[in-house]
Amino acid sequence: MTASEQNSIINKYLSDSNVHELIVLDESLLEENSDSEKGASPNARAIINQYKVQNVQAGADVTGSSGLATSIGGPGVVLNIGQTKSVATTVSANFGASNAALSASIGWSVTGTTSITISGTFKVPSKVNGEIVKSLKFTAYSVYKTKKYDVYKMPWNSFSWTKQGTGTAKKAYGVSYKKVYTYK
Repeated sequence: MTASEQNSIINKYLSDSNVHELIVLDESLLEENSDSEKGASPNARAIINQYKVQNVQAGADVTGSSGLATSIGGPGVVLNIGQTKSVATTVSANFGASNAALSASIGWSVTGTTSITISGTFKVPSKVNGEIVKSLKFTAYSVYKTKKYDVYKMPWNSFSWTKQGTGTAKKAYGVSYKKVYTYK
């Protein structure tokens, strides 16, 4: 599907006054990482602590709380959002594990960013479900894929692993378009 065809579909749904939220996802933004550093092995060691990341599980998609772009207007006004934003990938905690170990186990760079393209245009209606519209706030939010993981540590003076904690990684891969009407 071309970008033009995708924009046409998005605009069609945004023009429907009964659609209050539209979520558009791009799975290609979740390209998997093939690094081989999945964790440490207890072979001959220097005097350092070792960490490994295990039990990586896909979590639910979440919508960000901060808007990437907003447009506000009254009846008859054509609202348009068209831009590209860079959204950071985040981890809740590393518990001592390196970013490389987290990235290899999770499947994407935990220090990277994702370019999210936002594109939507539609005309604010004068009435919605029989109510007179005063204004409309149109906002785009990031949608994140999440993964949960456990970090284990083997202290330099031990040969057993202990769990340090559970974290969550988030990577943007889509946009949630939300419309909020204010009525007269």
